Amino acid sequence: MAEEKNKRYVELVWAGKYDKFDKGDKIPIEKPNLPFQVVETVNKPRVKGAYFYPEYEYPENYPKDWENLLIWSDNKLVMSSLIKQGWAGKINLIYIDPPFFTGADFTIRTRLGDERIEKEPSIIEERAYRDTWSGGIASYLKYMYERLVLMRDLLAENGSIYVHLDWHVGHYVKVMMDEIFGYENFRNDITWKRYHGAKNNAGRKWWEETDNILMFTKSDSYIFNGDFKPLSDEYIKKEYKFTDGKGRRYRTARRQKASKYQVERNIYYLDESKGVAVGNLWYDISHVVSNAPEYTAFFTQKPEALLKRIILASSNPGEIVFDAFCGSGTTLAVAEKLGRRWIGCDLSKFAIHVTRKRLLDLHNSKDLVEVKNER
Repeated sequence: MAEEKNKRYVELVWAGKYDKFDKGDKIPIEKPNLPFQVVETVNKPRVKGAYFYPEYEYPENYPKDWENLLIWSDNKLVMSSLIKQGWAGKINLIYIDPPFFTGADFTIRTRLGDERIEKEPSIIEERAYRDTWSGGIASYLKYMYERLVLMRDLLAENGSIYVHLDWHVGHYVKVMMDEIFGYENFRNDITWKRYHGAKNNAGRKWWEETDNILMFTKSDSYIFNGDFKPLSDEYIKKEYKFTDGKGRRYRTARRQKASKYQVERNIYYLDESKGVAVGNLWYDISHVVSNAPEYTAFFTQKPEALLKRIILASSNPGEIVFDAFCGSGTTLAVAEKLGRRWIGCDLSKFAIHVTRKRLLDLHNSKDLVEVKNER
């Protein structure tokens, strides 16, 4: 069995990966254990309100003594400390939107009241928000490798991880995750059409309007609830063209049984249909527009609808969601609205403040603990 598994083993090698080790050795990841210093604790009672998704009830099994964690620090230090403090195998869902190795200027742009402001990254934040890497692609891959190994250790056996990237490095990270999580645990390469509409001039290539989201799991026993889109009126008229004596619309389908001479007609009622199952092409969720209620003007902000789909599909109420690059706090805000527990961190103190405000604006915000690593 081990020999057969080795035949299917894949690996991405980059300059410097094995500088201190023989090729094929398991590269140890340093795991310091730094204590967290509590900066602030916010305790507001959870109530059903306008900010809740009305179709989802708050879970009764939510631990009363649980405190969500918003942590200001480098996520490598955060994750290694969490592992040392007993969090290994406890996280049910991880979503990350890491730097894309674009070489772009990641000055933070947001608004304060009616005023639009720009904040240059500090020396500490430079690495996280300018998305530049002194060693080129090799240093980026090393950076991602170390963090993905820690995420694997944090993930529960029934857990999933979604890594949001684009064409710059998505193909490299896919092979890297095959090595770390196992090719057999690769579930989907989701294409998200983030921009809708036309572009007048794309330059000397086709303009990019999609991102890729890689989904891996820890094992074969993972949570997946799926998602469904409503049936269109056109589809209903075309397919559900029969009505029974009680006025219920239905469609029929022929199913071949064991013998080729046995055919049975199955009946499917419209009022029992969940809708159309969502595939791996997500074209029904657009980027956050400037007039949207959730808009923060944060440069890398992702839409709540995107995280809602992921969190509902790959976690259950009361379980723990983790975002190691929380940015404007979309993952944490949606997890809060859906009754999930959450942990989030970011290296940018400004991102932490934007996330903190966003969470406090929720009616049901409770037990938000803002902490940072002692240095």
